[in-house]
Amino acid sequence: MKIKLIVLLSVFIVEFAGAQNAQQGKYFFVKSGHIEYALGGNTTGTKTVWFDDYGMLMYTLTESTTVAKILGIKSKSNEKNLEIRKGDKIWKIDLLKNTGGIIDIEAQTKKGKDMTLGKSDAQLLEMEKKVLTDIGAKIEGYETFLGKKCLKFSLGSTNFLQYKGIPLKSDVPLLGISYTETATSFEMNINVPASKFEIPKNIKLEEAVELPDLSSGLGSLKDLGNILKGEDDQKNSDGLAPGMNYGKFVEATKNLAIPGYRYFMSSNDDQLYLTTYVKSENDQVIIFAEHDSRFDELVVGNESQDVKSKYTLKGRSAAFIHINKEDDGTPVESRMLITRLPLQKTALYIISAKAFTQKQLEDILAQIKL
Repeated sequence: MKIKLIVLLSVFIVEFAGAQNAQQGKYFFVKSGHIEYALGGNTTGTKTVWFDDYGMLMYTLTESTTVAKILGIKSKSNEKNLEIRKGDKIWKIDLLKNTGGIIDIEAQTKKGKDMTLGKSDAQLLEMEKKVLTDIGAKIEGYETFLGKKCLKFSLGSTNFLQYKGIPLKSDVPLLGISYTETATSFEMNINVPASKFEIPKNIKLEEAVELPDLSSGLGSLKDLGNILKGEDDQKNSDGLAPGMNYGKFVEATKNLAIPGYRYFMSSNDDQLYLTTYVKSENDQVIIFAEHDSRFDELVVGNESQDVKSKYTLKGRSAAFIHINKEDDGTPVESRMLITRLPLQKTALYIISAKAFTQKQLEDILAQIKL
């Protein structure tokens, strides 16, 4: 059985600093730099960052292994991802597959400029604090790290150290997993070769997509990101993709009305599509689509999953399932509604981190027109 799960972890580490601190096109308050990070928790590995022109040019290489179980779904993956930012565009590249995509962040860059234009560093620091407190963060004070006076703040159960808009240390627990990122070295105001920001050749790139506006309504998930992809050692029963087109899945799932939740992102893997809505750090609703061979696997109860009912919903096989605990025994109250779409050869299921009722999940499913 193969499971590919994308979870939102630490755009807080990059996008938040960028969109909020962009003074006259600046993401950071430091002209250039080179940072090495160690990754810990469920994800282990390294991250290398080079930046110039106050972060308008940025190179980020992440090599990691992730092992996790989220909402009852176990995942394991090895990754080597490159991200290059040039002004108002970001290239995200999977160096193991030689594929990638381009993300348009023009709106976020413009918003950052409008907020910070003409402000001094002292004014920007105060604005940075206000933005953080407005989204529910708590300013804890300052802490010296790597010889630098860093702003220390927390957001729910997450903790961060940030220096002049640059994240140097983060601890992000989310839905039973842990992600830590700790700078081990930081050089400032150095000469960075222009070649660092060149896009590698022989990469199959998708067309540019616009990054969703995350600047309001995301509460404590504002700017949580870094995509974690999970994969166990086997494929699903037939190793097949969903029987529907990914674009059709996105169109059908990106504009749902889920009270209190906001659309965050959609993504796809060879054998799984997903769309995520978020309310807070520990509160998400995720819609998945896999090949319909997965239906029979998922409707079998086990120690972690209690199948409350198997029934017919609008002529289709369906099941309502309680997800009670993680592999390590951590109690959860997640809920899942799964249905089989025979014409599309697809198993469609919705998982809520909180204890949604069967009717609540059915109401969400009713909005998905496939």
